[in-house]
Amino acid sequence: MTTEQQPDWPDVHNVGDIAIQAGFVLGTRTIPDYELVFFPEGTGTWYEVEGDAHLLDEPCVVFTRPDAPHRYRFDPQRSVRHLFVHFDYEPLRNGDPRYAALRTGCDRLTVADSLLPGIVAQMLRIANHQPPHWKRRLAVLLAAALEELCASAESAAAKPADALPLPIARAIAYMDERLAEPLTIEEIARQSGWSHEHFTRTFAAAVGTSPKRALLERRLMRAERLLMAGSMTVKQIAYEVGFRDEHHFSKMYKRIRGHSASDYIRQCQDPLFRHTAHLVDPQTPYPLNCHIVVNGRIK
Repeated sequence: MTTEQQPDWPDVHNVGDIAIQAGFVLGTRTIPDYELVFFPEGTGTWYEVEGDAHLLDEPCVVFTRPDAPHRYRFDPQRSVRHLFVHFDYEPLRNGDPRYAALRTGCDRLTVADSLLPGIVAQMLRIANHQPPHWKRRLAVLLAAALEELCASAESAAAKPADALPLPIARAIAYMDERLAEPLTIEEIARQSGWSHEHFTRTFAAAVGTSPKRALLERRLMRAERLLMAGSMTVKQIAYEVGFRDEHHFSKMYKRIRGHSASDYIRQCQDPLFRHTAHLVDPQTPYPLNCHIVVNGRIK
């Protein structure tokens, strides 16, 4: 092990960016290490591994494990570019549960909304120019790529999320419009047109949490935007988001967030937070102007 690496980083063996002539067949072969291959374009290429065949007809990543028999049948009509990384990694070899998704079920993954293409391309740029500490940078980037690959594999294994049923969407909109009011779940359920029991059961199945917890979370999220702005007291904010008094709000906030509302205010003292503007971006899957405390500190 060189001084460039740390024990918990992947050991990058080689990288490449190659365009294969149309119609070439590679295989059947096994390799002694792991291989991560990024195909930036969809083609008529087939990847076959241990009896399964995958058509690479959209931008995707192929992940091959050591000693797994596999072959490629490249598109017969056009050249096929692919970027690859060969590596080894002890946590993968030793069954680290963090990487369970990489041991089975992720031979071929699409890369929509993933950082993987950019990470692999950056690895090739670094390897070609070899700036100072380039081997260490490759190892760090590959570790990030594996995290992205795990997340993609876990998402692919999960049941695809369907659009919310219209009665559920209507109930959530009703919550958001009346967060300052003393809402009850019975009142919210009436907006759906369903019974309280059916609404609660269907809401939990569609959203992943109970209506009561969803209402509380939406109140806390709005409270945090007001706390960040710094123009209202905690007492005023408590009433603004539907709590009966400041004590109840502070108690629930600390129970759910793990720190007090006063702590949150102190961590948002930077003028940057005091001058946020209200914007809505439908392409961003979380509220803008959010400030999330990680490990209790902000830099």
